Amino acid sequence: MWGTNTFKEKVFFTKTPQKTSDLGEKFAAELKSGDIVFLKGDLGSGKTTFTQGVVKAFGNKGFARSSSFMLVNEYNADGIKLFHIDLYRLKLSSVWDIGIEEYLYSGNISLIEWADRLVGAENDNRWNVEIENTADTERKIKIEKKK
Repeated sequence: MWGTNTFKEKVFFTKTPQKTSDLGEKFAAELKSGDIVFLKGDLGSGKTTFTQGVVKAFGNKGFARSSSFMLVNEYNADGIKLFHIDLYRLKLSSVWDIGIEEYLYSGNISLIEWADRLVGAENDNRWNVEIENTADTERKIKIEKKK
């Protein structure tokens, strides 16, 4: 999809939730152990739908649910864990108080919704995924690797 070590920034447009999930599934091929994915976008923009595609790509047979009420959902996938973290209900000042670094720096893959509340997380393996509503069901999805 992007090619090894050549990725800068890509912008995609999806017209349905299924296409957003499919893009997440394709994006998953770029992820490796230790990666952190910052998911940004308004409420209902498709962050969880995108994550469902990622979780599916790693062979999880279950349905990735929004973690808004559970803070962290954990999925086992082919020798690696995926952590789906949702910071929506947390204040900026309390994010680091919950021990989130144990997920982020565990050598697994962390997908973080409302990542703008995670101030101070510098990591060479960080991806930014910004999802924006552009029409009724259309989404603009910008994916960027931070190095």
